[in-house]
Amino acid sequence: MGLQIDLPSAGLLGVSGATGGVISSDTNAVQNGIYILQFPGVVDLTLPATMDAGGTVLVKNLGSGTLRVLSSTNIDDSSSVVVISQNQSARFVYVSASFGYLKA
Repeated sequence: MGLQIDLPSAGLLGVSGATGGVISSDTNAVQNGIYILQFPGVVDLTLPATMDAGGTVLVKNLGSGTLRVLSSTNIDDSSSVVVISQNQSARFVYVSASFGYLKA
């Protein structure tokens, strides 16, 4: 990941101890990560296979490209790929191994 942003432990956007940065190539997300796409191509962001219950990943697409969020577990109890188009954002909260992630 390029630019690193260390956020206060009080938690920006309700994510405690978050780190984040701008991405322009395929990236593996980490728990409490914030990822911003500013790139014209297609970039894949892969969610962790498991996290602590309530662990969060935030994404925002500020580029003209497409951000595909992938998961080896379910997202919203069914899908394993979510497309984030230009100027869209999403929050992925890990629920459990059987449910996977909740997209908000």
